[in-house]
Amino acid sequence: MLNISRMVDLSQELYHLCPVLPDFEPPKMDYICVGPRDGWKLEKITMNLHTGTHMDAPAHLGEFELTLDRIPVGQFQGRMVFVPLQDRGAKHPIGRADLEPYADQLNEHSIVLLFTGWGEKRGWTKEWIYESPYLSNEGARYLAERGIKAVGIDHFSIGGTGEENEETHRIVLGANIWVAEGLQLNDPALREGEWHVMALPLHIRDSSGAPARVVAFQWEVESR
Repeated sequence: MLNISRMVDLSQELYHLCPVLPDFEPPKMDYICVGPRDGWKLEKITMNLHTGTHMDAPAHLGEFELTLDRIPVGQFQGRMVFVPLQDRGAKHPIGRADLEPYADQLNEHSIVLLFTGWGEKRGWTKEWIYESPYLSNEGARYLAERGIKAVGIDHFSIGGTGEENEETHRIVLGANIWVAEGLQLNDPALREGEWHVMALPLHIRDSSGAPARVVAFQWEVESR
C-alpha cells in the first residue's frame, strides 16, 4: 500500500500588495464581511491570473491556443528533477551546461524545478525584480528537445526580465511544456531522495494561466 510519507509546499504566500512583476498591479485584498461586525468573515481579492505562485499555459503567448483548462489534469503531476543553481549568481543564464548533468532524468515524466535562491529574495527590490538567474533560450531549447512535461522556477518569470524572456517562453510553451513560476524551493529536504510534484491550478475557462498550489511529496510502501 502506498502512502505519502512527506510533503513540502512549494508555493509562496499571496497577500495584499505582495511583490509582482512591476508592469502589473499588485493584488488587492479587501473585506466584504468582518467577523465582529457582520458575524461572518469574507474577503475579496483583485489580481491578474499570473500573480504569485502560478502556472502558464501555451496560450500565455498570443500565437498559441492551448489554454490551461484544456490541459488534462493528469499532466499536472510528475517526477521532480531538482536543479540547484543558487550559487550561480545574479542574472545567470541557465543553459545547456547547467542542465546536462540531469540528462538521464529528463523525459516526458519530468517536472524540472530550477532553484535559483530568488524565492527567498522576494520583495520590492531591484535585485529581486531585475537580477534573477533565468532560463536562457539555449536552456529552453535543450529542455524542449528532452521532451519534459513541465519546468518551474522560484521567480515570477522563467525567462527573467531581460531580452531572452519572450523567446524562452515561446520555446517551452510552443513545445506544450507548462510553466510554474513564483515557487519556493529552499527546503533542504528537496535535495534528498525521489520526489513527486503536483500542481493544481484554479479551473478557469479559457485561461492563459492561473494561481496554483504546488507541492512535492514522497511515497512510502506500507506493508500489511
